[in-house]
Amino acid sequence: MHILKAGLIKSGNFWLHTILHNIIDYSDFEYKSFIENQPIYEVAKTWDIKLLKGQININCLDLTKNAVFYRISNIFRYPVDDIDDYINSSTLVWTHSPISDNALTIIQKFDKVIYIVRDPRDVSISWSNFVFSHYVRRYFPYFTVDETDSATYLNKNLTTIISDWMNHVGGYLKHQKDLNIYFVFYERLLYDFDHELAKILEYLEVDLDEKARGEIKEKVSVNNMKKDSPNHIRKGKSGQWLDIYTDAQKEEVLQIATPLLKLLNYPLNSQISSLPKLPEKLPENINFPEGKVVLIKPSNH
Repeated sequence: MHILKAGLIKSGNFWLHTILHNIIDYSDFEYKSFIENQPIYEVAKTWDIKLLKGQININCLDLTKNAVFYRISNIFRYPVDDIDDYINSSTLVWTHSPISDNALTIIQKFDKVIYIVRDPRDVSISWSNFVFSHYVRRYFPYFTVDETDSATYLNKNLTTIISDWMNHVGGYLKHQKDLNIYFVFYERLLYDFDHELAKILEYLEVDLDEKARGEIKEKVSVNNMKKDSPNHIRKGKSGQWLDIYTDAQKEEVLQIATPLLKLLNYPLNSQISSLPKLPEKLPENINFPEGKVVLIKPSNH
């Protein structure tokens, strides 16, 4: 089996990737890794392992409109000359790439596609804190070259982050049916993990007993993952925007994202009464956004 895990930055990607990796480890599937068989992999082991813990082992793809690259963090990026060989050599692949014609051609080659969604307001806060981490300052410095603090960054980039969320999520939603994409919600993993793990296993057609499921739950708990990967797991919370956003910021988000927030059952105000979910049937007349995603565009550096 060849699985593609996709999602916008700071949506719980590392958490979901770790869950999927554990599912593979507990299943009968042979785990294959393209990156671990490349010459750069041995070189990468000599890099700052403390900051890059877990990064060098991830099969990460950048799918642009006219090219495909594999990479390790932002240190190494190289063209994929044979995408079929790459996929056949990788059991689990990670991408942040938005939908494009080229991406669609490649994504449909995978056996399973799992996409993670998180409330865009929490995404914006998590991202605004993450860009000031030592990891990003060292390996992605162009994000905050002229920035001073996370609050200022958030206010300055809020419209861009929310628009990116609309275009990224909307693009994958548009192709949910034809690509058989399974949507996972960060908030449901946080508050209803057992049920969500069962649904992921059902989609992957993997049967694990209760003992294996319990061990996976323990291994991927927020507390354990924060210890192992503090650069990617910071707080593991939802609804942070309620206390951090100003009234003006709350209104700004609603002006941009209300249609998708409502469709996915996210709250429009401070009343969080239920978990997000996909509607039983996506409306055919809704105009899903699918456009430029700015903040995750690969750097020219």
